[in-house]
Amino acid sequence: MASFIMKQMMGSQLDKVKELAGGDGEKNDGGNGSGSGGGDEEDPEVAEARREADEKRNAKYAKMERQREEVRQNIREKYNIKKKEESIPLPCEGRLTADKKGPIPLPDDDDSFDPIKMATDALNTITEKLPFKLPWK
Repeated sequence: MASFIMKQMMGSQLDKVKELAGGDGEKNDGGNGSGSGGGDEEDPEVAEARREADEKRNAKYAKMERQREEVRQNIREKYNIKKKEESIPLPCEGRLTADKKGPIPLPDDDDSFDPIKMATDALNTITEKLPFKLPWK
Protein backbone atom coordinates (compact mmCIF):
# COMPACT_ATOMS: atom_id res chain seq x y z
CA MET A 1 0.00 0.00 0.00
CA ALA A 2 2.77 2.40 0.94
CA SER A 3 4.69 1.64 -2.24
CA PHE A 4 1.57 2.36 -4.30
CA ILE A 5 1.14 5.74 -2.65
CA MET A 6 4.84 6.48 -3.06
CA LYS A 7 4.65 5.53 -6.74
CA GLN A 8 1.70 7.86 -7.24
CA MET A 9 3.44 10.75 -5.51
CA MET A 10 6.95 10.36 -6.90
CA GLY A 11 6.23 8.91 -10.34
CA SER A 12 9.30 8.12 -12.42
CA GLN A 13 11.72 9.49 -9.81
CA LEU A 14 11.22 6.31 -7.79
CA ASP A 15 12.22 4.20 -10.81
CA LYS A 16 15.43 6.19 -11.13
CA VAL A 17 16.25 5.61 -7.46
CA LYS A 18 15.61 1.88 -7.88
CA GLU A 19 17.95 1.76 -10.86
CA LEU A 20 20.71 3.49 -8.91
CA ALA A 21 20.26 1.21 -5.88
CA GLY A 22 20.23 -1.98 -7.91
CA GLY A 23 16.47 -2.45 -7.61
CA ASP A 24 14.78 -5.66 -8.51
CA GLY A 25 16.76 -6.30 -11.68
CA GLU A 26 14.05 -5.49 -14.21
CA LYS A 27 15.48 -2.38 -15.83
CA ASN A 28 19.23 -3.03 -15.86
CA ASP A 29 19.26 -6.66 -17.01
CA GLY A 30 20.98 -5.70 -20.24
CA GLY A 31 19.57 -8.68 -22.14
CA ASN A 32 22.67 -10.84 -21.66
CA GLY A 33 20.94 -13.38 -19.42
CA SER A 34 23.51 -13.13 -16.62
CA GLY A 35 21.14 -11.27 -14.31
CA SER A 36 18.66 -12.96 -12.06
CA GLY A 37 17.88 -15.65 -14.63
CA GLY A 38 20.31 -18.28 -13.26
CA GLY A 39 19.62 -17.87 -9.56
CA ASP A 40 20.65 -21.43 -8.65
CA GLU A 41 24.40 -20.83 -8.74
CA GLU A 42 25.79 -19.23 -5.61
CA ASP A 43 29.15 -17.68 -4.92
CA PRO A 44 31.27 -20.15 -2.90
CA GLU A 45 32.08 -17.49 -0.33
CA VAL A 46 28.39 -16.74 0.16
CA ALA A 47 27.60 -20.44 0.45
CA GLU A 48 30.34 -20.90 3.02
CA ALA A 49 29.14 -17.87 5.00
CA ARG A 50 25.57 -19.18 4.92
CA ARG A 51 26.71 -22.62 6.08
CA GLU A 52 28.73 -21.10 8.96
CA ALA A 53 25.77 -18.96 9.97
CA ASP A 54 23.56 -22.06 10.01
CA GLU A 55 26.06 -23.93 12.16
CA LYS A 56 26.30 -21.01 14.61
CA ARG A 57 22.52 -20.74 14.80
CA ASN A 58 22.12 -24.48 15.37
CA ALA A 59 24.81 -24.43 18.05
CA LYS A 60 23.12 -21.48 19.73
CA TYR A 61 19.74 -23.25 19.82
CA ALA A 62 21.32 -26.49 21.05
CA LYS A 63 23.03 -24.57 23.88
CA MET A 64 19.75 -22.85 24.79
CA GLU A 65 17.95 -26.21 24.86
CA ARG A 66 20.66 -27.70 27.12
CA GLN A 67 20.25 -24.76 29.50
CA ARG A 68 16.47 -25.17 29.52
CA GLU A 69 16.81 -28.87 30.23
CA GLU A 70 19.14 -28.11 33.16
CA VAL A 71 16.56 -25.70 34.60
CA ARG A 72 13.81 -28.29 34.10
CA GLN A 73 15.93 -30.92 35.85
CA ASN A 74 16.57 -28.58 38.80
CA ILE A 75 12.83 -27.99 39.12
CA ARG A 76 12.16 -31.74 38.97
CA GLU A 77 14.71 -32.37 41.71
CA LYS A 78 13.43 -29.54 43.88
CA TYR A 79 9.78 -30.63 43.73
CA ASN A 80 10.38 -34.40 43.34
CA ILE A 81 8.69 -34.57 39.95
CA LYS A 82 9.33 -37.57 37.77
CA LYS A 83 10.26 -36.92 34.17
CA LYS A 84 7.61 -37.94 31.67
CA GLU A 85 8.59 -41.00 29.70
CA GLU A 86 8.84 -40.58 25.98
CA SER A 87 5.94 -42.58 24.66
CA ILE A 88 6.78 -44.79 21.75
CA PRO A 89 4.05 -44.45 19.14
CA LEU A 90 2.56 -47.83 18.47
CA PRO A 91 1.89 -48.68 14.88
CA CYS A 92 -1.83 -48.73 14.40
CA GLU A 93 -3.97 -49.54 11.47
CA GLY A 94 -7.30 -48.05 10.60
CA ARG A 95 -8.82 -45.27 12.65
CA LEU A 96 -6.96 -43.43 15.36
CA THR A 97 -10.11 -42.77 17.34
CA ALA A 98 -12.55 -45.31 18.67
CA ASP A 99 -15.34 -46.44 16.43
CA LYS A 100 -18.56 -44.53 16.84
CA LYS A 101 -21.02 -46.32 19.04
CA GLY A 102 -24.31 -47.05 17.39
CA PRO A 103 -27.43 -48.68 18.71
CA ILE A 104 -26.97 -52.01 20.41
CA PRO A 105 -27.39 -54.69 17.76
CA LEU A 106 -30.17 -57.13 18.46
CA PRO A 107 -29.46 -60.84 18.14
CA ASP A 108 -30.41 -62.40 14.83
CA ASP A 109 -32.25 -65.25 16.51
CA ASP A 110 -35.68 -63.96 17.59
CA ASP A 111 -36.19 -66.87 20.02
CA SER A 112 -33.24 -65.85 22.19
CA PHE A 113 -34.45 -62.27 22.62
CA ASP A 114 -36.91 -61.99 25.48
CA PRO A 115 -37.43 -58.42 26.74
CA ILE A 116 -39.40 -59.52 29.81
CA LYS A 117 -36.62 -61.89 30.86
CA MET A 118 -34.02 -59.15 30.32
CA ALA A 119 -36.00 -56.66 32.41
CA THR A 120 -36.53 -59.22 35.18
CA ASP A 121 -32.84 -60.09 35.28
CA ALA A 122 -31.89 -56.39 35.42
CA LEU A 123 -34.35 -55.74 38.26
CA ASN A 124 -33.08 -58.78 40.19
CA THR A 125 -29.48 -57.61 39.78
CA ILE A 126 -30.36 -54.18 41.12
CA THR A 127 -32.35 -55.49 44.08
CA GLU A 128 -29.50 -57.82 45.07
CA LYS A 129 -27.14 -54.85 45.35
CA LEU A 130 -29.48 -52.81 47.55
CA PRO A 131 -28.46 -52.63 51.24
CA PHE A 132 -32.03 -53.43 52.37
CA LYS A 133 -34.69 -55.97 51.49
CA LEU A 134 -37.71 -55.02 49.46
CA PRO A 135 -41.07 -55.86 51.10
CA TRP A 136 -42.32 -57.99 48.21
CA LYS A 137 -39.22 -60.19 48.09
